[in-house]
This record gives sequence, C-alpha cells and structure tokens, in this order.
Amino acid sequence: MKSILFFLLLTSTFLNTSYAQNDDEYLKKTTISYTILEARNLIISGPFDAQKALLKLFPGKYYNITKKSGYQNELINWDIKTPNRKSYTDVNGEQGDLLFPFERGVATRLMNVMDFKDSTGLQYKVISFNHSEYDEEGLQTSRFTGGLLGLAKFALTKEGWKLRIFQPAIGGYGAFSNCPTPKPLLIGEDQYAFMIEHLNGGGGGPFYGALFLIAGSNGTYQQIMSSYGVKKTTGADEEQPASWSSEYSVPLSKKKYFRDIIVTTKGSYTSTDREGLPESVSAKIKPGKKGKYTITTRYIYKGSKGYEAQLPATIVVN
Repeated sequence: MKSILFFLLLTSTFLNTSYAQNDDEYLKKTTISYTILEARNLIISGPFDAQKALLKLFPGKYYNITKKSGYQNELINWDIKTPNRKSYTDVNGEQGDLLFPFERGVATRLMNVMDFKDSTGLQYKVISFNHSEYDEEGLQTSRFTGGLLGLAKFALTKEGWKLRIFQPAIGGYGAFSNCPTPKPLLIGEDQYAFMIEHLNGGGGGPFYGALFLIAGSNGTYQQIMSSYGVKKTTGADEEQPASWSSEYSVPLSKKKYFRDIIVTTKGSYTSTDREGLPESVSAKIKPGKKGKYTITTRYIYKGSKGYEAQLPATIVVN
C-alpha cells in the first residue's frame, strides 16, 4: 500500500512539474494603455537602437526566441482592453479586414531600419514593423492573412532621435501574417516612399503578386498606389505554365514631388494558360501559340486619389 501511495505521489508531482514547465514555455503578453496608439512625444537618446525604439513605442513583453524557432524571431507581445478597434484593409481579400488591436492580443516584430539624409543635412530613420495576432508559441499563421504594417519616423536633433511620424497600422500585406519588408523609393526631391511587393497564392502555387506604395503626407503614412497582376510564379501542377514579373522605376522629371512611376511587366504566355493575363494581352494570343510580352504602365499622382494608371498601357506581344 505504501509503495502504491508513493508511486501515485511521485506521478502527481511529475505531472504537476511537467505542466508547470510547459506553462513557462508559453509566451505571455502585457496589457498596456490605449494611449500608446496616439500621437506622442518620444526621444531616443544615444545611438539609435531600433529594437529598443520599438519597445518604447509598444511597451509589451519582449522575447527573442530565434534559437528556438530556427530563424530570426524577436517579438513584443501586448494587449489593450478596449472595444475601440479600427478596421484596416487586408489586400488578400480572403479573411476580411483586420481589426486592430487584435482581440486576442498583438505580437509586434521589427522588420527593417531605413536611413536617410536630406539636402539640408538632416538625418532621419524610418523603422517598419509587423503586427500579427498574439500566439502563445510565437507563431505567425493563416496563409491568406497579411501582416499588418506600421511605420515610425525619427529625426536626429540635439536632444536625440525625435519621433516625427508614428503610424501604428496602415494595412495588411503578404501571407501568414507576415508583411513583406518595405523598400525605399525616391519619388521626389528629398521625398521617399516605401514599396511593398505582395505575393500570395494557394499551396504549391502559382503565386500572384501586386505592388503597393506607402508615403508620408500631412504627418501620416498611408497607401497611395496599388498595381495588381504584376507577377505570377509557376505552379507545381502546371504543364505549360505562363509566368511574369515586373520592375518599377521613377524617371527624373521637372516634378518636385510625387513623380511618375513606371511599372514594366515582362512575361511568357501560352494559349492554354491565360489565367491572370490582362485582357489586352489575352486577346492577341492565337490558338496553339506561345511567346513573350511586355506591358509598360505609367502611374501619375492625382492628389487625394493617389497614383492612378495612365491608360491604355503600352503592350508588345511577340
């Protein structure tokens, strides 16, 4: 009897210890004030540390689980107890809009730091960050859910790096709650915008791409251009696949700001695979034929409407 009781006690202790260890492995989150999403004064003293700056913006529970994950994985888990959640467009269009802050909590990750210096010598940095729904194991899931992009701009002053623009959330891009890293694009004199190269599709492909441009205006960052159908990869099950890709550029011009943007798409086609091809290209394809094509589209800034495509685009089909 004593041996049985001892065994049960030992088993109970082992199970309790195991559960406690498992609980300790789960990532926690910190509840913070809704005011952190509002405009505020913030100065980062000393050398600029982007991760520390992000933690000042979102003072949640910080984790570095890179070693455990097998890839770069630093995140800040936080939560806000508020019914006032704002809707942001997810360009995937599959799961609906993103309601931010997320009801289950938020995991915020630094994406990149972009360094700039204008013609007056002013130095500034723009950091981009990705919001995904809080996950106790630090995962980012859901193929057709984009990562919610945010941006913050800091300028170097005598006091330190001062926060100039803070846009906690802009829109959802990419797949698996992971926004593509924004790339700076000079669109005017001392005027930079940020291009997002979105790509998504079903398992095994093909994947379809689009371009989205984010720019600062009147103290905020917002999307000012979209260009769909700019890329298609080949799918695993396609016998005669068509594919295409695009490049973008900003030609020099007399425009001081918001210069024209050129998107050039080059691809291959087959008469048996026209899915995703522009109507203007598909209409020129003869039965049983395959070849290459080029589409050149100019985007012009239209004020509050943002950039719009100047139609018709120039199309060459070989």
